[in-house]
Amino acid sequence: GDVAVLKSDSDDVTEMVLSGIFEIDRQGFFMAPEGGYNPKNAFGREFSETKLTCNLLAVQRNAMYSFTQQDFPQIISHIRVLEKLVPLKKGETLLSSVHESRGMPCIRFSHALFTKKDIEDKPESIAHNGECVPSFQCLHSHLPASEQATAAWPVPDDIKDALTRAACTHNISPLPAFDVDGLPIEPVDYLWVLCGAVVQVHFALLHFFIKGDRKSIFTTSLRELRVLWALQCGPVNPLKRACERALNTNPGNKRSRQVMVLHSHTDTF
Repeated sequence: GDVAVLKSDSDDVTEMVLSGIFEIDRQGFFMAPEGGYNPKNAFGREFSETKLTCNLLAVQRNAMYSFTQQDFPQIISHIRVLEKLVPLKKGETLLSSVHESRGMPCIRFSHALFTKKDIEDKPESIAHNGECVPSFQCLHSHLPASEQATAAWPVPDDIKDALTRAACTHNISPLPAFDVDGLPIEPVDYLWVLCGAVVQVHFALLHFFIKGDRKSIFTTSLRELRVLWALQCGPVNPLKRACERALNTNPGNKRSRQVMVLHSHTDTF
C-alpha cells in the first residue's frame, strides 16, 4: 500500500505521522493478544493476517483531558482531506478510516500483529522434509528476541496451532504501547489496560487499492501509543471476559510477560 508523506523539495521522503489524544472505545475493541481471531470462524483468513483494531473517540470519560474534544473534529477533517487527495474514478468506492460508533465519529485504528520474515536470512524457519518447522519448537536462549516473543505470545489454547503455522513465515510485532509510567505494556495486559483508556497516539495513514472490487481503502497504522489514563476495569463483553480468563490461566503466558518486556525495550522508540 501507499503511505502519506510530507511534501518536500528534497529527495528525502518523510512519513507523515498524525497525532492526537483520544479515548479508546470499549465497543469494537479487538486489541487482546489474539486480535479477535477465531479459528472456527476465520473465513479462510490466516492468523498471520490478523490486525489488532479499535475505535478512537473524542475523550468522553475524563475531565482532565476534556479540553481535547475541541481538537477532535479538526483531526477528523484533516484525515478526510488527506483521503480525498487520492481521486476516485467512475465506479470506484472509498472506504474511509473514519467510521461511526454509537452515533459518534471515530477513527478506526489498527496494528498488524505479524511481520513477514526474511526467508533468505532465516533458513531455520523454512521447509524441512516437506514440513514447516518453526524455530521455537527447539527454543534456546540464543534465539533472537523476535522469535522468542513469537514462541511465547499469549493466545488461548485453540489458537496455538494457528500461531505455530504463522511462526513459520512471520514474527510477532508487539504493540509499541506504553503505560502511564512509560513502561511497555505486556501483551497479557493489552485488554484491561487499553480498553476505555485515554491515550496519546501517533499513527500513519495508509492507502490500498483493491483492483477487483474497485475499492480505495484507507487505514491507519500505529507508530506509538501512550496511556494517559486507564479505566482500570475489564471489558463489558462477556465473550471478551472469557478470553481474558483463558489467557491469564494459561501457564505458558506467565513466561511471555518476561520475554515481551525485553523485546519491547529492543524494538520501541
